[in-house]
Amino acid sequence: MSKSDHMAKKATKRGRYSLKKLRWSILMAIGVGLALGALLAALIRAHSKAGEPRMITFGASGPVAPPNSEGQLILEDEAEPGSDFYEFRAQLREAVQKRNAEFLGSILPETGITIGFSRPQTRENLNLDDPKGRFWLILEKAVAIGCAPAENPPPDNTDPGSEIWVCPNVAQAFARQVPPPASSEGVSWQLERVVVVGENVNARSQPSLDSEAIATLSNEVVQLDRDRQLPETFDPIDSWTAIRLSDDREGYVYNRYVYSPLESHALFGKINGEWQLLGMPGGD
Repeated sequence: MSKSDHMAKKATKRGRYSLKKLRWSILMAIGVGLALGALLAALIRAHSKAGEPRMITFGASGPVAPPNSEGQLILEDEAEPGSDFYEFRAQLREAVQKRNAEFLGSILPETGITIGFSRPQTRENLNLDDPKGRFWLILEKAVAIGCAPAENPPPDNTDPGSEIWVCPNVAQAFARQVPPPASSEGVSWQLERVVVVGENVNARSQPSLDSEAIATLSNEVVQLDRDRQLPETFDPIDSWTAIRLSDDREGYVYNRYVYSPLESHALFGKINGEWQLLGMPGGD
């Protein structure tokens, strides 16, 4: 065999080896891709089975709703840590948890406060000595989450320049982020919806903690199902709200996590240099 034939033979072998190597590399790449795809699919299935809510994004058109809701609110507490109101609210929350009637009495104006659409009620009318009294429950729920400065504070006998704070901030967030469509009339849009406030709150098939969880909701707007509501046993915290998911499934959410855009909210301002509970307007 001549030298040139020998070199050609070696080149042919190298070519075959390179082709085999290329084929092997392609097969390896395909195999890795399929494995990664299968892993990703498994993670997605596991994520879905766990009932985790989808990530919500806000674009120019507003909130993008996950499958089980009509939208998700961004609820930011606007009380700055260390601020005067922030420190007052911390004291108030502790007093409410301990049902400290003396502290609460000290922040009520002498003229009384209005709750919902009722006449002003004095300290005696509010029955502060009853730890299970409705007023305690309404206030506990109102201050449990974030607060915001009032956008249109009602005229009140507050100190000049005093900030007016509203707790919770659900009604303001709802009005900004989930405005009613042009076809809605009056307050029907707000009356027919509630906000489930919290992370991964269970919606259950029945009004019981022992019943099946059919969905998890996080700061999400859902329809209120008044036909299945339980008015006889309604409690602002320790009861259940009947809801309807966007796919028409019926469920219940524990009231501690359910806020109506129209329910009572607490207004705070300073009178004679001290924070006072000015009133609790609202109520659906």
